[in-house]
Amino acid sequence: MAILTEVWAKDIAENLFPDNSFMGQSRDSSMWVKNDKIHRPQAGSPPEVVRNRSTVPATAVKRTDSDNAYELDEFTSTPTVIQDIEEIETSYNKRQSVLYNHISELNRKIANWMAYYWAAEGSSNILRTNGDDRAANVPGATGTRKMILIEDIIKAKALLDDMDIPADGRNILFPAHMYNDLLEKQWKDLVSLDKTGKARLSNGQILTLFGFNIWIRGKNNILSYTNAATPVVRQPDASALTTANAAALLWHKDFTERAKGTIKVYADEDKPEYYGSIFSTMARAGGQKYYTDGRGVVAIVEQAGS
Repeated sequence: MAILTEVWAKDIAENLFPDNSFMGQSRDSSMWVKNDKIHRPQAGSPPEVVRNRSTVPATAVKRTDSDNAYELDEFTSTPTVIQDIEEIETSYNKRQSVLYNHISELNRKIANWMAYYWAAEGSSNILRTNGDDRAANVPGATGTRKMILIEDIIKAKALLDDMDIPADGRNILFPAHMYNDLLEKQWKDLVSLDKTGKARLSNGQILTLFGFNIWIRGKNNILSYTNAATPVVRQPDASALTTANAAALLWHKDFTERAKGTIKVYADEDKPEYYGSIFSTMARAGGQKYYTDGRGVVAIVEQAGS
């Protein structure tokens, strides 16, 4: 019998987008969920403003709004068996541990896909790295890639500036090895930026850089692109690609969105063939760039080494 355990579902909901996760740096569009699909109205073009208008009355123009809709994806965890012999006197702790594992994996997978939903697209919003060569770090990739430079981040900042994106609320999601590129090769420059207020460092860590909040993910949970002339973002579960390139994602929190729908915990109690009970979880989640033209989001994609 599949049952919804209300307390467990509440725990999952509270941990699905934790405060220290980069996913929280976005608009929450969960209120637009209807039948596990997001229907969010997007305002049409702003009105024209004319200085010293000569023709009065002006011609009225109707604003056309659109329905920016997308489906939520379903994320399910593989069921876990807890045998009755394991539950004697310690059932609460055992079940709590199982639940924690399921929550952690749901959160990790959804985070990987959230970066994919937000990924920059098109040549005008994608830059390439320009530093020294070092080994590729995307799982399955071979050869060398160019390190990221502070100058690359400045170029990305300039792109966002030209889009008139607010300075407050900007973020960078680094693959760990790209973050370490900065520490390894440009530490003196970072210390100098710290002194001028363009970076904030603490205990050897970069907390902010040019006003961007810093977020880091390991090599198995990073955003990656193809090596096409205009790189194309790869899905998190894509097959290994020898020419894949890791990418740093730069975005403003008001120019991306996240949503979560139904959250369930399933428990199939007293299964005779398993001598115990089976538990699993399911969550629906999704996201996208807030505006269809992709403004407010930039990617710095690795360039193949020389």
